Amino acid sequence: MTKRLDRLHLILTFLAVAQQGNLTSAAKALGTTQPTVSRRLRDLEAMLGARLAARSTHRFHLTPEGVELQRKAIAWADAWSEWEQEMQATGSMPTGVLTLVGPHGYGNTLLMDAIAEYRQRFPQVQVNLKLTDGQVDLIREGADVWICAGGCRDQTLHVRRLGWMHRILIASKDYRGAPVRVPEDLESQPLVGLVPHVYGQLELRSVRTGERRSVRMNASMATDGLLASYSAVQLGMGIGSAAPWLCGSDIAAGKLRRILPGWELEPVPIEAVTLAGRFRPARIDAFLEILSAQLAKTTGFRRTPP
Repeated sequence: MTKRLDRLHLILTFLAVAQQGNLTSAAKALGTTQPTVSRRLRDLEAMLGARLAARSTHRFHLTPEGVELQRKAIAWADAWSEWEQEMQATGSMPTGVLTLVGPHGYGNTLLMDAIAEYRQRFPQVQVNLKLTDGQVDLIREGADVWICAGGCRDQTLHVRRLGWMHRILIASKDYRGAPVRVPEDLESQPLVGLVPHVYGQLELRSVRTGERRSVRMNASMATDGLLASYSAVQLGMGIGSAAPWLCGSDIAAGKLRRILPGWELEPVPIEAVTLAGRFRPARIDAFLEILSAQLAKTTGFRRTPP
């Protein structure tokens, strides 16, 4: 990359010299010194193995090789100006391909709702959605944004906190475990773990008082997939957890029942993770605004900290 930037500086210097007709005027136009311009011109000639200009105290003119290079460099500069104008004109309008990565549970529901609205509003943008419940390498995946449930710990990335998703304890209507009246009763129950969010310890919070308790977890079955965890609960394999948007309709239909209704698990942060940098394509910001609006209408989601 450094060599390419060096070549760019040399070509721009040569163009200034060719257009100004002498080194002193070129140096003034470039905001540098005459010796610097002279050195760059010599370096360019050495790199190309050709004399580009004949110069003396009072005369300066391009050699045939210099004239040919000037012609090609001007064509390149004109093309660059066109690219710059196009980028500035479309900088505020979503274009291109939007590549998203998200967890399976959210990807099959909330993300798809947002994508449907996004495509309706911006049909010129192609959307690619990749689903994984593991950690994501944005560069390796070639992704624009990762919707992360649980928090991103990579400080080299740009993280936008969208809000928090509340979670409750649930069990199948046919679950026949011992009564659960206080959080500590969970320690003797078979629990369905969701790695890494619900595993090892259960961090519970009183809905009424905000009191917090930590309970040792006996996971009779564990998975790193949200939908697999939910399916295990539906099949009566133990007490598990889910966000209200996922389990609400099954609770209302009597297929599931809530355990410890006065308590809930600590909310999970929902974040939009992108590569760090000053500029972010409009297609990303447009999608995140739509997703934020969708999440705000989702049962159990809060934009403010718990």
